[in-house]
Amino acid sequence: MRHQAWFSVVPAPARLHPDKDLTNTGSAAWANVRRTALAGAGRLARRAALGTALVLFAVAGALFAVRSAYDDRVYPSIQTAGVQLGGLTHDEARSAIQRRADELAAGTVSFTFGDKTWAPTLEEIGAKVNVDATLTAAYEFGREPVAADRLESMARLVRADERVPLAIALDHRTLEGWFDQVDQQLGLPPRDASLTINGSSVGITSEAGGTIVDRGRARTVILGSLSNLQPVAELLPVVAKTPVVRSGDLGPARDQLAQALAKPIKVTFEDSSWSLAAADLGRFVTQQVDTTKRGADALSLGLDHNALAAWLEDRFGDQVNRDPVDAKVGWNGERVVSLEWSADGITLKPDELAEAVGASFFGDHANVAVPVIVTKPTVDSENLAALGITTFLAQGDSNYVGSDEARATNIAVGADLLNGTLVPPGGEFSFNHSIGVISKELGYVEGNAFEQGRLGTAVGGGICQVSTTVFRAALRAGVPITEWWPHDYRIGFYEQDGWEPGFDASILQPDEDPFSGGDFKFANPTHSWLLVESFVDGARVFVNIYGPDLGYDVRITDVEEGAKIPIKKDIEIVDHTLPEGTIKHTEAPQEGLEVYFIRDVYSRDGELLFSDPYYTTFHSRGNVYKVSPDMEGKSPAAGGGEE
Repeated sequence: MRHQAWFSVVPAPARLHPDKDLTNTGSAAWANVRRTALAGAGRLARRAALGTALVLFAVAGALFAVRSAYDDRVYPSIQTAGVQLGGLTHDEARSAIQRRADELAAGTVSFTFGDKTWAPTLEEIGAKVNVDATLTAAYEFGREPVAADRLESMARLVRADERVPLAIALDHRTLEGWFDQVDQQLGLPPRDASLTINGSSVGITSEAGGTIVDRGRARTVILGSLSNLQPVAELLPVVAKTPVVRSGDLGPARDQLAQALAKPIKVTFEDSSWSLAAADLGRFVTQQVDTTKRGADALSLGLDHNALAAWLEDRFGDQVNRDPVDAKVGWNGERVVSLEWSADGITLKPDELAEAVGASFFGDHANVAVPVIVTKPTVDSENLAALGITTFLAQGDSNYVGSDEARATNIAVGADLLNGTLVPPGGEFSFNHSIGVISKELGYVEGNAFEQGRLGTAVGGGICQVSTTVFRAALRAGVPITEWWPHDYRIGFYEQDGWEPGFDASILQPDEDPFSGGDFKFANPTHSWLLVESFVDGARVFVNIYGPDLGYDVRITDVEEGAKIPIKKDIEIVDHTLPEGTIKHTEAPQEGLEVYFIRDVYSRDGELLFSDPYYTTFHSRGNVYKVSPDMEGKSPAAGGGEE
């Protein structure tokens, strides 16, 4: 806030004749004189006021004209760091200040010591020009919120140029870091006496004096250069540095360290224990010197906490850490039970272990128990009631009598992998994710399968018998079905035991991305878990779904059949994997068919919750023959002889 001195002009009283008698103030003569004087003073005052008003009016007009002419521009006669900013727009002024800042960034200070020279940039010593702050100060000059301040600023601009200081911030931490580097480059560092470790033996290294930067004087030079914006080249100010700790001061610390290295530290976890050798721990010993103290009190011993924690984690992490393991559960006819017990997850806490080892090392060498974080499994054998699974909801079944050995094997493997699948509250069941990637490593074998609409072979052929059975269980349980793909052709295995066409579900696992193909999925609409149980009995697959008591009433209409689709022409397929002379009848003719049914799901109170339509169009086909290249055109499909 600027302080202004305001002055007003008051006319002097009229001078009276010295011979006049002024004692009689009531006389008529004095009264006339007084009236004359006052009248004259009034006229002068009115003229002065009028003159002042005219001046102020002129000044106000001039200021208004200047403000109008320099709208969004820096007022004239304003400069910073030797750069004229007057008349420049915001962007132009910012560019000009930035150019000056870039010039200064190249370095304004140079120090020399012996044959060494240091010419740090502003960035290296932690100095930075604040372009925006400088621009704001320049632009706001003459635009102060108080009228008197604006008037004074404009008056100063009329008299002389206004130099706005360049805003420079100095990071003292960065500057101290630069001083540390110079100390090292001087090559004359002071050395305090210190302890040396060789195995479990402790020795002493003597102290030595040295030379370092006189930081107070060097800082003064740097600040002066920045303040004056003038380059400075000077001898580097240095000071002799005497050691803080001398050899004779280290007796107590040597005894303490020798005692710490006298024996190993024992670390325990569950039924395991390990010994940390003193020599290994000696690698992490640190010696800190407090320069505010002298002698033995200035040295303190410790362990490099971060390095020790990393070493301990590397050494014990694999032996301690383990992921939580969910229980595998099943239904015993009354409730959920653990088929395979759960296990807690364990995670080593390396920082706390390092602290405990350090305390034991410099203390009584007591055993150290490994500190860990325990993570409970999601499905905990000790708290299965939390799953909320209380009720048998529905069963799906299918019959695969007539399947070959490979198909039967794949069905059994898939049912076993599916068994015990849990669906979390509000989650979604995925058949493909539940059984994993179909591969020989999981026990699947090569079997007949439809691929790209044609019968062939694939690892896991026949697995759709299991997905079909899950589909039937989900239909009956009333859970929302979120993904379903029927088969392209009618398959007799899915129409045994009285099941009508249309109650099947196909899945697909492409080689390049097994989980990107067709899947069968259903949602868990409850706040509890659902359990999917599957097993093979003879040549039949069964899938049971358990969960909370939903109270659903599920009604499935009889299948309605649409128009039959005529059989297509016979086709011949050349298969380069077949041996010469082969003509193989792979598919028999079959009519196509459209089928349709609806599933209605009602609440316990009889309210219709949702209604699902299920449409299937089974394609038709004629005879399909696969032939070796040399037999092309010779199958019945091509008009050749019978196979």
